[in-house]
Amino acid sequence: MVNDSAFRELRAAGAAGERILFTHYACGNFHDYPDQPTPIACIAIAESGTQGQHKVFSVIDAPQDRSLEDRERDVLSRFYNELRLHPDARVVHWNMSSPAFGFSAIAARYRYLHGKDAPDLPLPDRRFDLDDIILTKFGKGFAAHPKFRQLCILNGLFMPHFMRGETEPEAIAQGAYGPVVNSTTEKVRLLSEVFRLLCSGRLKTLNSVGWVNFAGEQIDAVSAVMCVAERMQMVYAELARRHDKRDTLTLKDEYDAQDLFRGLLRIFFDDIRAEDPTSQVAGASSRIDFVLPDVELAIELKYTRQSLSTKQLGEELIVDKTRYSSHGKVSHLLFLVFDKEGLIINPRGIEKDLSREKSEEDFAVTVRILQN
Repeated sequence: MVNDSAFRELRAAGAAGERILFTHYACGNFHDYPDQPTPIACIAIAESGTQGQHKVFSVIDAPQDRSLEDRERDVLSRFYNELRLHPDARVVHWNMSSPAFGFSAIAARYRYLHGKDAPDLPLPDRRFDLDDIILTKFGKGFAAHPKFRQLCILNGLFMPHFMRGETEPEAIAQGAYGPVVNSTTEKVRLLSEVFRLLCSGRLKTLNSVGWVNFAGEQIDAVSAVMCVAERMQMVYAELARRHDKRDTLTLKDEYDAQDLFRGLLRIFFDDIRAEDPTSQVAGASSRIDFVLPDVELAIELKYTRQSLSTKQLGEELIVDKTRYSSHGKVSHLLFLVFDKEGLIINPRGIEKDLSREKSEEDFAVTVRILQN
């Protein structure tokens, strides 16, 4: 299932107390087994709402007096027996839908070892790829690669046993199953935590800091701020059309623009902290235009000028990012560049380049160039 309706179904099921299972597995290196399905060393399952309780099926908890293949048969049998107990459960995973990986690989290994087809579990319409769900909501650039690990780091999740994808097969080849079991178990816990953050509107990605509630709906906070920026000029044009030519706000400089921008932010956010002092960098201090502490978002407003080159814009962003990343209450910088005269060539390309280059594992940067 890959679309936003999948997320709505999962969230509704969780709210209703229906069973949601999270699963992950560890296997050998595909290239080491050209003539047979890759061996499975460990499969873990966690249930939503069980507060860290997991069921782990691995070759080290099968009887050790049996051959490795016999222990692996035991792993696969116990995994499918567990799924049989919960045929109506929704099963959440990360990239296990590929014909070569995931459920297909587990089923192929079962067929190879048992000489018969594996049970058709979980049913295809009960499988939910959390990677695809997040991608649908936040776009392809929601995390750097490897996406799952980087997403967990970005959200500050505790992950002392996490092994990278290329490391697990190496450990399996050496018979070091203990760290692999710990890593697999940790990954199902992390899947559960990422899903919980997503449902609560607090999941951070490279282009989002979570949601805000507005008009009975949940709206992405970064998208809400960018919408304010995009429509600010139209709002100002309306303010200029006062009845009987009454006095109104005039945008003479950047401070006037900040005042109008702050007022528009009030539509979505209750706690807006303007010009929060930041630490000094290279002997110069700066002030953040706005901080939204509820979503750990800093907003910096920039205005182009004839003397401001694209290179200088990138250099200013580097300085600002250094300041904000040491702020302590900010995990995402939204860099809004107002270019009313169209001085910046290829704005979309520059946005992508600067956002990607300046983001870090635990600090995201979004650049938006607005031209009228």
